[in-house]
Amino acid sequence: MATGLRWWDSDLPEDTHSPAPLLAEGERSPGSRVTTQAVRVRPPDAAAAVAPPAHGPGARLDYWLAGVPVVAVTVWVASFWGVNPRSMGDLGLVSLFSPLTVAALVVLCLGVLLALHWNVAEWLLALHMVTFLALIHGTPALLYGTLRYSWSYKHVGIVDYILRAGSVDPEISVGGIYHNWPGFFAGSAVLTDAAGAAEALGIATWAPLAFNLINLVVLRYLFRGLTRNNRLVWLAVWIFFIITWVGQDYFAPQAMAYALYLACIGLLVRRSVTKSTIAAFVVMVSAVAASHQITPIMLFIAVTALVLLRRTPGWYLPVITAAVTAAWGLLVARSYTIPGLEEIVTEFGQPVANANETLDKAIVANGSQLIVVWGGRAVVVVATAVALVGAWRSWRARGLGVTAVLLMALPAGLVLVTGFGGEVLFRAFLFAAPFIAFLAAAACLPRDGRGMPLKNLLLTTLLTAVLLPGFLVSYYGKEQQNYFTAAEVEAVAWIDDHARPDSLLVEGSRNYPTQFRNYERFVYVPIDREPEESYAAVLFDPADRLEDWLTDPRYSDAYVLITRSQKIAVDTQRTMPPGSLDRVETALRRSPAFRVAYANSDATVFVLADPEGTR
Repeated sequence: MATGLRWWDSDLPEDTHSPAPLLAEGERSPGSRVTTQAVRVRPPDAAAAVAPPAHGPGARLDYWLAGVPVVAVTVWVASFWGVNPRSMGDLGLVSLFSPLTVAALVVLCLGVLLALHWNVAEWLLALHMVTFLALIHGTPALLYGTLRYSWSYKHVGIVDYILRAGSVDPEISVGGIYHNWPGFFAGSAVLTDAAGAAEALGIATWAPLAFNLINLVVLRYLFRGLTRNNRLVWLAVWIFFIITWVGQDYFAPQAMAYALYLACIGLLVRRSVTKSTIAAFVVMVSAVAASHQITPIMLFIAVTALVLLRRTPGWYLPVITAAVTAAWGLLVARSYTIPGLEEIVTEFGQPVANANETLDKAIVANGSQLIVVWGGRAVVVVATAVALVGAWRSWRARGLGVTAVLLMALPAGLVLVTGFGGEVLFRAFLFAAPFIAFLAAAACLPRDGRGMPLKNLLLTTLLTAVLLPGFLVSYYGKEQQNYFTAAEVEAVAWIDDHARPDSLLVEGSRNYPTQFRNYERFVYVPIDREPEESYAAVLFDPADRLEDWLTDPRYSDAYVLITRSQKIAVDTQRTMPPGSLDRVETALRRSPAFRVAYANSDATVFVLADPEGTR
């Protein structure tokens, strides 16, 4: 097996029927010197490399199992036919599930589990995985017809800026962090331009599905570096996709950087460093360093630990990672990094405070959202507990797992380094998830790695039945807020196209399709993020208070935007008393000081009735 970027390395045996050792015959041991020739892994049994996978009742099962995804897709589509996403409840897209939706998932899950039990051909396992990803991550794009999640629109806005300006502005006052780490956005701008699109909204809409398909390929590559047991590889992939509810697969630098992180680890766990490996590693580290802030830190921690604990050769690999990351942060992104050094130093070595930032963000007053929060936490607890069982069994059998345990534990170190805006616990779980999945899969299979007996099939089925509902609730549970109608997008586009530079945009909340076009023209003021005494004054007399804001002579134009999704977010998250934005909208409609500049079924744009007379 070559150690370069050969994602679908078909030269490995389908199933060695062995404990799947980390270091197979023919691989170099840690500390070996760099060579110019890739080291080839030889299977323990030469016949195993060419023999077809061992099917259970017969090869015709391939054709029978190939029909399972077709049935699942048909039933799934029928379950959502004619469904209006506006009718989502507090549990998001899960509230639209019907018995047919559940039946489709059950059929597909049974297909995956039987395919693993019978050890069918890889293409059939891949077909089931791709189908699952298409259903879970493609449904919102088709059902909504618009891009979901407000942060996605902000990222589209950075691409829009690059397409118009042909460059970035590291000194810009709004969204400066993206201009200092623009790798992902520059690449997206190139892709958008190559596609002949005016903006990246279409590409961004399908990003979750695309990134998950990329992760499927990269995870297979990574896990094949940890074991040659084909069943373990695919079971780990399956568990990964039913525990990663964090939602960092949208159109964002983190999604791209995450895939590159996994690819880097996949290179190193093969324990053979060649010139081509180093070249690929440098390219990927550079792309990560130019695109994201926390992923290079995690990559440095992981690479350093792998080298120090002799899980991979190459003392210079941590040096390369640190040098590239520091060079970008202190030279290219210095206008953002240097002013933020005080915050970096303050957060370093404060694990409790950093973790509490995440936990504080998860505090909700809505009962349904408590189910969403605890659903996600239950997935983490159950998956990690099973993974620890897998690690313990591996230790007792003196088999695989040391590297996986190390890579599962290392992300906890992020909590020592940063709070990352209240996101650090989510990101730590995201980086640990592949190895939690791998060890959990090892716990579900026999110690000797031979086959998947009925009791192990039942155990895996039980684990799937426990994890999947929690995943669905936690991943889909906020979709009522994340869904934006075409009418909302049109209202924002109207403002973006009509406003002059240095305009004020007062928003009911940040939860709407925001900043995706000409975003640098505005100063943004979300009412629900104002200090309590400030938003209380707005709610006490909306027309009088907002008139004061809009008459500020610093702004060339001034707007107030109230949308359907803003109201849902405020009422669900309780950032202001329920019904607050309805009261603001009603007061402005009745006030002679304001007029409606634009309105549709889901959004209203207010301006001053006589802007010149009040300035």
